[in-house]
Amino acid sequence: MSNSKDVEELNEEDIDEDEILAMLSPEELKELQSEMDIIIAPDESVPVGQRQKDQTEKPPTGTFDHRSLVDYLYWEKESKRMLEEERVPESKESSADVDKQEQVEKQQEAPSNKAGTLLGKSKSEAVLEGKDRNDSERSSSQRKINKLNIPKLALKNIKMTSRPSGNETNLDSTLEKIRKNCPSVTEVNLNNIENIPKEMLLDYVNALKKNKHVKSFSIANTGVDESVAFSLATMLRENRSIKTLNIESNFITGKGIVAVIRCLQFNETLTELRFHNQRHMLGHHAEMEISRLLKANNTLLKMGYHFELPGPRMVVTNILTRNLDHQRQLRKEEQRDVDLILSITTKLRCHSFFF
Repeated sequence: MSNSKDVEELNEEDIDEDEILAMLSPEELKELQSEMDIIIAPDESVPVGQRQKDQTEKPPTGTFDHRSLVDYLYWEKESKRMLEEERVPESKESSADVDKQEQVEKQQEAPSNKAGTLLGKSKSEAVLEGKDRNDSERSSSQRKINKLNIPKLALKNIKMTSRPSGNETNLDSTLEKIRKNCPSVTEVNLNNIENIPKEMLLDYVNALKKNKHVKSFSIANTGVDESVAFSLATMLRENRSIKTLNIESNFITGKGIVAVIRCLQFNETLTELRFHNQRHMLGHHAEMEISRLLKANNTLLKMGYHFELPGPRMVVTNILTRNLDHQRQLRKEEQRDVDLILSITTKLRCHSFFF
Protein backbone atom coordinates (compact mmCIF):
# COMPACT_ATOMS: atom_id res chain seq x y z
CA MET A 1 0.00 0.00 0.00
CA SER A 2 2.86 2.33 0.75
CA ASN A 3 4.26 1.93 -2.78
CA SER A 4 0.94 2.84 -4.39
CA LYS A 5 0.68 5.92 -2.21
CA ASP A 6 4.20 7.01 -3.19
CA VAL A 7 3.29 6.71 -6.87
CA GLU A 8 0.17 8.78 -6.43
CA GLU A 9 2.09 11.45 -4.59
CA LEU A 10 4.52 11.90 -7.51
CA ASN A 11 3.89 14.99 -9.62
CA GLU A 12 4.01 15.09 -13.39
CA GLU A 13 7.02 17.39 -13.24
CA ASP A 14 9.09 14.68 -11.50
CA ILE A 15 8.64 12.21 -14.49
CA ASP A 16 11.43 12.48 -17.09
CA GLU A 17 9.81 11.34 -20.39
CA ASP A 18 12.99 11.64 -22.43
CA GLU A 19 14.87 9.31 -20.10
CA ILE A 20 12.09 6.73 -20.27
CA LEU A 21 11.97 6.88 -24.11
CA ALA A 22 15.78 6.58 -24.29
CA MET A 23 15.64 3.32 -22.37
CA LEU A 24 13.16 1.73 -24.81
CA SER A 25 14.32 -0.48 -27.71
CA PRO A 26 13.36 0.25 -31.35
CA GLU A 27 10.73 -2.53 -31.28
CA GLU A 28 9.19 -1.11 -28.10
CA LEU A 29 9.14 2.37 -29.62
CA LYS A 30 7.25 1.08 -32.68
CA GLU A 31 4.74 -0.71 -30.45
CA LEU A 32 4.26 2.44 -28.36
CA GLN A 33 3.74 4.52 -31.50
CA SER A 34 1.07 2.13 -32.82
CA GLU A 35 -0.78 2.19 -29.48
CA MET A 36 -0.65 5.99 -29.36
CA ASP A 37 -2.10 6.20 -32.88
CA ILE A 38 -5.07 4.18 -31.70
CA ILE A 39 -5.66 5.92 -28.36
CA ILE A 40 -4.80 9.54 -29.13
CA ALA A 41 -7.06 11.36 -31.60
CA PRO A 42 -5.27 13.01 -34.55
CA ASP A 43 -4.62 16.73 -34.41
CA GLU A 44 -6.92 18.47 -36.88
CA SER A 45 -4.57 21.41 -37.26
CA VAL A 46 -1.96 19.09 -38.87
CA PRO A 47 -2.45 18.40 -42.64
CA VAL A 48 -3.89 15.02 -43.54
CA GLY A 49 -0.79 13.95 -45.42
CA GLN A 50 1.35 14.47 -42.32
CA ARG A 51 -1.00 12.74 -39.85
CA GLN A 52 -0.61 9.30 -41.42
CA LYS A 53 2.38 7.16 -40.61
CA ASP A 54 4.86 6.05 -43.27
CA GLN A 55 4.00 2.59 -44.62
CA THR A 56 6.41 2.56 -47.57
CA GLU A 57 9.59 1.41 -45.87
CA LYS A 58 11.56 -0.87 -48.22
CA PRO A 59 15.21 -1.41 -49.12
CA PRO A 60 16.47 0.64 -52.09
CA THR A 61 16.25 -1.12 -55.45
CA GLY A 62 19.49 0.38 -56.75
CA THR A 63 21.10 3.56 -57.95
CA PHE A 64 19.24 5.59 -60.56
CA ASP A 65 21.18 5.91 -63.84
CA HIS A 66 19.87 8.98 -65.61
CA ARG A 67 22.23 8.57 -68.58
CA SER A 68 21.02 5.05 -69.43
CA LEU A 69 17.39 6.21 -69.22
CA VAL A 70 18.07 9.11 -71.61
CA ASP A 71 19.88 6.77 -74.05
CA TYR A 72 16.99 4.29 -73.98
CA LEU A 73 14.43 7.02 -74.68
CA TYR A 74 16.59 8.38 -77.52
CA TRP A 75 16.92 5.02 -79.28
CA GLU A 76 13.20 4.34 -78.86
CA LYS A 77 12.45 7.69 -80.48
CA GLU A 78 14.89 7.01 -83.36
CA SER A 79 13.41 3.57 -83.88
CA LYS A 80 9.89 4.99 -84.18
CA ARG A 81 11.11 7.64 -86.61
CA MET A 82 12.80 5.03 -88.84
CA LEU A 83 9.72 2.84 -88.69
CA GLU A 84 7.51 5.72 -89.86
CA GLU A 85 9.93 6.58 -92.69
CA GLU A 86 10.19 3.01 -93.95
CA ARG A 87 6.52 2.13 -93.62
CA VAL A 88 5.01 1.42 -97.04
CA PRO A 89 1.38 2.51 -97.55
CA GLU A 90 -1.11 -0.25 -98.18
CA SER A 91 -1.88 -0.77 -101.86
CA LYS A 92 -5.39 -0.97 -103.19
CA GLU A 93 -6.87 -4.27 -104.13
CA SER A 94 -6.27 -5.21 -107.70
CA SER A 95 -8.92 -6.38 -110.08
CA ALA A 96 -7.54 -9.92 -109.90
CA ASP A 97 -8.12 -10.01 -106.15
CA VAL A 98 -11.67 -8.82 -106.66
CA ASP A 99 -12.30 -11.60 -109.17
CA LYS A 100 -10.93 -14.17 -106.74
CA GLN A 101 -13.23 -12.91 -104.01
CA GLU A 102 -16.23 -13.20 -106.34
CA GLN A 103 -15.28 -16.78 -107.20
CA VAL A 104 -14.96 -17.66 -103.52
CA GLU A 105 -18.40 -16.18 -102.82
CA LYS A 106 -19.91 -18.21 -105.67
CA GLN A 107 -18.31 -21.37 -104.30
CA GLN A 108 -19.75 -20.62 -100.88
CA GLU A 109 -23.22 -20.08 -102.36
CA ALA A 110 -23.13 -23.40 -104.24
CA PRO A 111 -23.07 -25.64 -101.10
CA SER A 112 -26.00 -23.68 -99.66
CA ASN A 113 -28.08 -24.44 -102.80
CA LYS A 114 -27.15 -28.11 -102.59
CA ALA A 115 -28.20 -28.12 -98.94
CA GLY A 116 -31.62 -26.75 -99.93
CA THR A 117 -32.17 -29.56 -102.43
CA LEU A 118 -31.14 -32.17 -99.88
CA LEU A 119 -33.70 -30.84 -97.42
CA GLY A 120 -36.40 -31.48 -100.02
CA LYS A 121 -35.61 -35.19 -100.06
CA SER A 122 -36.99 -37.62 -97.58
CA LYS A 123 -35.11 -38.33 -94.35
CA SER A 124 -34.46 -41.96 -95.20
CA GLU A 125 -32.77 -41.14 -98.51
CA ALA A 126 -30.55 -38.52 -96.84
CA VAL A 127 -29.44 -41.00 -94.18
CA LEU A 128 -28.62 -43.67 -96.77
CA GLU A 129 -26.64 -41.24 -98.89
CA GLY A 130 -24.67 -40.10 -95.82
CA LYS A 131 -23.78 -43.70 -94.92
CA ASP A 132 -22.68 -44.53 -98.45
CA ARG A 133 -20.56 -41.40 -98.59
CA ASN A 134 -18.84 -42.17 -95.26
CA ASP A 135 -18.12 -45.74 -96.38
CA SER A 136 -16.60 -44.54 -99.65
CA GLU A 137 -14.42 -41.97 -97.84
CA ARG A 138 -13.15 -44.57 -95.38
CA SER A 139 -12.28 -47.02 -98.14
CA SER A 140 -10.44 -44.34 -100.14
CA SER A 141 -8.48 -43.23 -97.06
CA GLN A 142 -7.50 -46.83 -96.30
CA ARG A 143 -6.28 -47.29 -99.89
CA LYS A 144 -4.14 -44.16 -99.62
CA ILE A 145 -2.62 -45.32 -96.32
CA ASN A 146 -1.87 -48.75 -97.77
CA LYS A 147 -0.12 -47.20 -100.78
CA LEU A 148 2.24 -45.14 -98.59
CA ASN A 149 5.71 -46.63 -98.34
CA ILE A 150 6.79 -45.68 -94.84
CA PRO A 151 10.55 -46.28 -94.54
CA LYS A 152 11.83 -48.10 -91.50
CA LEU A 153 14.49 -46.50 -89.34
CA ALA A 154 17.88 -47.97 -90.13
CA LEU A 155 19.28 -47.87 -86.59
CA LYS A 156 22.08 -50.27 -87.48
CA ASN A 157 23.60 -47.79 -89.96
CA ILE A 158 24.04 -44.96 -87.41
CA LYS A 159 27.73 -44.08 -87.10
CA MET A 160 29.24 -43.46 -83.69
CA THR A 161 31.47 -40.36 -83.64
CA SER A 162 34.37 -39.56 -81.36
CA ARG A 163 33.13 -36.01 -80.69
CA PRO A 164 29.93 -35.27 -78.73
CA SER A 165 28.92 -32.70 -81.35
CA GLY A 166 29.03 -35.27 -84.17
CA ASN A 167 31.17 -33.02 -86.40
CA GLU A 168 34.04 -35.14 -87.69
CA THR A 169 35.87 -32.41 -89.63
CA ASN A 170 39.65 -32.86 -89.46
CA LEU A 171 40.89 -29.46 -88.37
CA ASP A 172 44.53 -29.80 -89.39
CA SER A 173 43.99 -31.36 -92.84
CA THR A 174 41.17 -28.94 -93.71
CA LEU A 175 43.31 -25.96 -92.72
CA GLU A 176 46.18 -27.24 -94.87
CA LYS A 177 43.87 -27.67 -97.87
CA ILE A 178 42.57 -24.12 -97.47
CA ARG A 179 46.11 -22.79 -97.35
CA LYS A 180 46.98 -24.70 -100.51
CA ASN A 181 43.83 -23.36 -102.21
CA CYS A 182 42.52 -26.84 -102.96
CA PRO A 183 39.55 -26.77 -105.41
CA SER A 184 37.83 -29.72 -103.70
CA VAL A 185 37.22 -27.76 -100.49
CA THR A 186 34.19 -25.54 -101.18
CA GLU A 187 32.48 -25.77 -97.77
CA VAL A 188 34.12 -25.47 -94.33
CA ASN A 189 31.84 -26.56 -91.46
CA LEU A 190 33.29 -26.25 -87.94
CA ASN A 191 29.93 -25.95 -86.15
CA ASN A 192 29.73 -27.17 -82.54
CA ILE A 193 33.28 -28.54 -82.43
CA GLU A 194 34.46 -28.45 -78.84
CA ASN A 195 37.56 -26.67 -77.57
CA ILE A 196 38.92 -25.30 -80.84
CA PRO A 197 41.99 -23.21 -79.95
CA LYS A 198 41.63 -19.52 -80.61
CA GLU A 199 44.88 -19.52 -82.57
CA MET A 200 43.50 -22.17 -84.93
CA LEU A 201 40.36 -20.13 -85.58
CA LEU A 202 42.55 -17.15 -86.44
CA ASP A 203 44.61 -19.38 -88.75
CA TYR A 204 41.44 -20.46 -90.56
CA VAL A 205 40.33 -16.86 -91.03
CA ASN A 206 43.75 -15.73 -92.24
CA ALA A 207 43.99 -18.67 -94.66
CA LEU A 208 40.65 -17.69 -96.21
CA LYS A 209 41.92 -14.26 -97.22
CA LYS A 210 43.60 -15.59 -100.38
CA ASN A 211 41.42 -18.64 -100.93
CA LYS A 212 39.37 -18.69 -104.17
CA HIS A 213 37.29 -21.87 -103.84
CA VAL A 214 35.57 -21.90 -100.40
CA LYS A 215 31.95 -20.79 -100.81
CA SER A 216 30.59 -21.43 -97.29
CA PHE A 217 32.26 -20.89 -93.91
CA SER A 218 30.40 -21.92 -90.71
CA ILE A 219 31.83 -21.51 -87.20
CA ALA A 220 28.65 -21.52 -85.08
CA ASN A 221 29.01 -22.37 -81.39
CA THR A 222 32.80 -22.54 -81.44
CA GLY A 223 33.66 -19.84 -78.88
CA VAL A 224 34.38 -17.05 -81.36
CA ASP A 225 35.09 -13.78 -79.56
CA GLU A 226 35.82 -10.16 -80.45
CA SER A 227 39.33 -10.68 -81.84
CA VAL A 228 38.17 -13.39 -84.26
CA ALA A 229 35.31 -11.12 -85.37
CA PHE A 230 37.73 -8.30 -86.23
CA SER A 231 39.92 -10.71 -88.21
CA LEU A 232 36.78 -11.90 -90.03
CA ALA A 233 36.07 -8.30 -90.97
CA THR A 234 39.53 -7.88 -92.51
CA MET A 235 39.15 -11.24 -94.29
CA LEU A 236 35.89 -10.11 -95.93
CA ARG A 237 37.70 -7.09 -97.37
CA GLU A 238 40.04 -9.36 -99.36
CA ASN A 239 38.07 -12.57 -99.97
CA ARG A 240 35.98 -12.74 -103.16
CA SER A 241 34.62 -16.30 -103.02
CA ILE A 242 32.68 -16.77 -99.75
CA LYS A 243 28.93 -16.45 -100.22
CA THR A 244 27.68 -17.77 -96.85
CA LEU A 245 29.07 -16.90 -93.40
CA ASN A 246 27.61 -18.37 -90.20
CA ILE A 247 28.88 -17.08 -86.83
CA GLU A 248 25.79 -17.79 -84.67
CA SER A 249 25.82 -18.74 -80.97
CA ASN A 250 29.17 -17.20 -80.05
CA PHE A 251 30.60 -14.48 -77.78
CA ILE A 252 30.72 -11.56 -80.22
CA THR A 253 29.58 -8.17 -78.94
CA GLY A 254 27.96 -5.35 -80.89
CA LYS A 255 31.33 -3.84 -81.83
CA GLY A 256 32.48 -7.04 -83.55
CA ILE A 257 29.22 -7.42 -85.50
CA VAL A 258 29.34 -3.77 -86.59
CA ALA A 259 32.92 -4.27 -87.78
CA VAL A 260 31.85 -7.25 -89.92
CA ILE A 261 28.90 -5.31 -91.37
CA ARG A 262 31.09 -2.29 -92.10
CA CYS A 263 33.34 -4.39 -94.34
CA LEU A 264 30.39 -5.55 -96.45
CA GLN A 265 30.47 -2.28 -98.37
CA PHE A 266 33.78 -3.52 -99.85
CA ASN A 267 32.51 -7.09 -100.45
CA GLU A 268 30.23 -7.92 -103.39
CA THR A 269 30.09 -11.72 -103.13
CA LEU A 270 28.61 -12.45 -99.68
CA THR A 271 24.87 -13.17 -99.99
CA GLU A 272 24.02 -14.71 -96.60
CA LEU A 273 25.15 -13.67 -93.11
CA ARG A 274 23.99 -15.28 -89.85
CA PHE A 275 24.97 -13.90 -86.42
CA HIS A 276 21.95 -14.53 -84.18
CA ASN A 277 22.01 -15.84 -80.57
CA GLN A 278 25.17 -14.16 -79.30
CA ARG A 279 26.14 -14.33 -75.63
CA HIS A 280 26.03 -10.52 -75.37
CA MET A 281 23.14 -8.37 -76.56
CA LEU A 282 24.06 -6.15 -79.49
CA GLY A 283 22.22 -3.13 -78.12
CA HIS A 284 20.17 -0.39 -79.72
CA HIS A 285 23.16 1.59 -80.95
CA ALA A 286 24.61 -1.44 -82.75
CA GLU A 287 21.29 -2.25 -84.43
CA MET A 288 20.93 1.34 -85.67
CA GLU A 289 24.50 1.27 -86.99
CA ILE A 290 23.91 -2.06 -88.79
CA SER A 291 20.83 -0.70 -90.55
CA ARG A 292 22.77 2.40 -91.58
CA LEU A 293 25.81 0.53 -92.92
CA LEU A 294 23.79 -2.01 -94.91
CA LYS A 295 22.43 0.73 -97.17
CA ALA A 296 25.78 0.74 -99.03
CA ASN A 297 25.58 -3.02 -99.79
CA ASN A 298 23.72 -4.36 -102.86
CA THR A 299 24.51 -8.09 -102.72
CA LEU A 300 23.41 -9.34 -99.27
CA LEU A 301 20.16 -11.32 -99.69
CA LYS A 302 19.68 -13.15 -96.36
CA MET A 303 20.40 -12.17 -92.76
CA GLY A 304 20.01 -14.41 -89.73
CA TYR A 305 19.26 -12.02 -86.87
CA HIS A 306 16.13 -10.79 -85.08
CA PHE A 307 16.23 -7.04 -84.44
CA GLU A 308 14.82 -5.85 -81.12
CA LEU A 309 13.92 -2.38 -82.42
CA PRO A 310 11.17 -2.19 -85.05
CA GLY A 311 12.84 0.69 -86.90
CA PRO A 312 16.09 -1.08 -87.86
CA ARG A 313 14.10 -4.26 -88.51
CA MET A 314 11.97 -2.50 -91.13
CA VAL A 315 14.99 -0.76 -92.68
CA VAL A 316 16.96 -4.01 -93.08
CA THR A 317 13.90 -5.81 -94.48
CA ASN A 318 13.51 -3.13 -97.14
CA ILE A 319 17.24 -3.27 -97.95
CA LEU A 320 17.16 -7.04 -98.45
CA THR A 321 14.05 -6.71 -100.62
CA ARG A 322 15.81 -4.06 -102.69
CA ASN A 323 18.83 -6.33 -103.15
CA LEU A 324 16.62 -9.23 -104.22
CA ASP A 325 14.93 -7.04 -106.82
CA HIS A 326 18.32 -5.86 -108.03
CA GLN A 327 19.57 -9.44 -108.46
CA ARG A 328 16.37 -10.38 -110.30
CA GLN A 329 16.86 -7.49 -112.71
CA LEU A 330 20.47 -8.54 -113.33
CA ARG A 331 19.36 -12.09 -114.13
CA LYS A 332 16.78 -10.74 -116.57
CA GLU A 333 19.39 -8.62 -118.32
CA GLU A 334 21.77 -11.58 -118.56
CA GLN A 335 19.03 -13.77 -120.01
CA ARG A 336 18.15 -11.04 -122.47
CA ASP A 337 21.79 -10.79 -123.59
CA VAL A 338 22.00 -14.56 -123.98
CA ASP A 339 18.84 -14.60 -126.10
CA LEU A 340 20.18 -11.77 -128.22
CA ILE A 341 23.47 -13.58 -128.83
CA LEU A 342 21.63 -16.79 -129.75
CA SER A 343 19.42 -14.97 -132.22
CA ILE A 344 22.42 -13.28 -133.85
CA THR A 345 24.32 -16.56 -134.15
CA THR A 346 21.32 -18.31 -135.71
CA LYS A 347 20.93 -15.50 -138.24
CA LEU A 348 24.60 -15.67 -139.13
CA ARG A 349 24.40 -19.41 -139.59
CA CYS A 350 21.40 -19.09 -141.86
CA HIS A 351 23.12 -16.35 -143.85
CA SER A 352 26.28 -18.42 -144.30
CA PHE A 353 24.18 -21.43 -145.32
CA PHE A 354 22.49 -19.55 -148.16
CA PHE A 355 25.77 -18.11 -149.43
